[in-house]
Amino acid sequence: MTKGDWLDLTVLERKKYNQLSEVMDLSRQLGEAMDRNDQVSLRMLISMRQEPILQLEELKRAIEIKRGSLAPEDQARVAALESGAEPREEGEAAYAGQAGPARRLLERVVELDRRLNSRLGGSDSYYAKRGK
Repeated sequence: MTKGDWLDLTVLERKKYNQLSEVMDLSRQLGEAMDRNDQVSLRMLISMRQEPILQLEELKRAIEIKRGSLAPEDQARVAALESGAEPREEGEAAYAGQAGPARRLLERVVELDRRLNSRLGGSDSYYAKRGK
């Protein structure tokens, strides 16, 4: 894989991390508004969260396209790095250094979203309907 391919993937992961950070911040504010029972802020924050979530979807598609354009052995190497394999070169190290924190932040965002969604929707929440 070329340095340019690693750079492209690293940049996409960085953008994903930035959007996830925004979603996390808005989600925390949403929780605080719920604690205050501030309905105006709740509606506003839910609306504000929509944009970075949509941007995350676009980034997900861009990452899938980029990964799909790679040779099968390069796709396997990217997957190995995401599973914790040791980087063998500078481009791999940069990618792993960005993809790991993005993955961990995504896990935290999903967990917070699950709690907030359950508080807002109760038995009608997205996660309750999915059986999680």
